[in-house]
Amino acid sequence: MFTPIAQMPAGAVGLAARGRVTEHDRQTVLVPMITSILEGGDKVKLLYFAGDDFDGYDEESPWDEGVFGTRHFTDFERIAFVTDEAPYHHAVRALEGFMPAELRVFAANEIEAAKEWLAAA
Repeated sequence: MFTPIAQMPAGAVGLAARGRVTEHDRQTVLVPMITSILEGGDKVKLLYFAGDDFDGYDEESPWDEGVFGTRHFTDFERIAFVTDEAPYHHAVRALEGFMPAELRVFAANEIEAAKEWLAAA
């Protein structure tokens, strides 16, 4: 599931991925959040938190994520990925050169620094 993160900087949205994330979560939480920013004419600044209670995505997610990603590929200005899980650090860093958005990884205890980085854009 996605849980919105409170007290985000203007123009930024924050999501904590907890348990198992489904297509329903994406459609009812993530899409409305980014749509509201895009309708205002801005690009999205996203803080994505994957804590130790995140269990991954449902079975259809690779396809759903691919569709979501192609539809919104250029809609992001900055993405702060916050986690202490090393495999995620490596995966996110591998994408850095391919994404049109600025992408930065933060440790879980750096969530406030991630918010500040998003606000600085």
